[in-house]
This record gives sequence, C-alpha cells and structure tokens, in this order.
Amino acid sequence: MPHQIIEVSENIEEFIDLKILSQALHRCAVSQEVLKIGGVRTRVSKSHLTIIADESSNYGFIAVYLRIAEGRSSDVRKKMGEELMQCLCETVDKQAGDVPLALSYEIQEIKVDMRWNRNRVPSFMSSEV
Repeated sequence: MPHQIIEVSENIEEFIDLKILSQALHRCAVSQEVLKIGGVRTRVSKSHLTIIADESSNYGFIAVYLRIAEGRSSDVRKKMGEELMQCLCETVDKQAGDVPLALSYEIQEIKVDMRWNRNRVPSFMSSEV
C-alpha cells in the first residue's frame, strides 16, 4: 500500500503541469520491482499558504513523501529513492528549466503493527497489468 504524496507550494502551477508530474512519479513508482502496482497511490496536495526563505512569492517547492510498509532493506529503499528523486528532477527540469524551486523526496516506513488497511483495487484490475 505505498502512498506517494506530492506536496506543492500554492504557486507551483506557474512552473509545471501537476498532471504530468504526478503521472511521471506514479509510473516511476510502479516500475519499482519492490512496489506492487495494485497498491501504489499517488496524490497531490497543494499548500494553501506557503512562505519560503525571504518570503518572495517567486519561490516554490515540491516535497514528495513515499510511505511504505516496513521490511525493505536500506539498500533497496536508497536505490528506489534515488530513482524517484531523479524522476522528480528530470520531470521538473523538462517543464520549468532553471527556476527557484526546492525539490525533495523522502521515504517513510509505516510500522506494520500501527497500520490497518483494506484494498479491493487489485481484484478489479485487468490481468494484463
């Protein structure tokens, strides 16, 4: 049940298309061998109030958090994080070029004993996936 949460500054759409960004990151996440496609969810959360550095309204940020269950090695998480961060940077650079944006990607592990979920999505997916 990996959740990829893309948090963005309120002005981000001046720089990039959020649909293109979210699709690129989602596709990169599902391409990871250790993440099951039927469980990956990607969503965008736009901050309603953003104050950055010296408070210039020209700055923006994209902070991505991948929340995953425990159990993957540090090396696996690191490789996955590096690939996803590269996807984030390349997608932003293609759309926005050199603009004052702060980018980050973070993987967070969810404690198995503190997680409850139900997922019916895989049973509705085509067998071709």
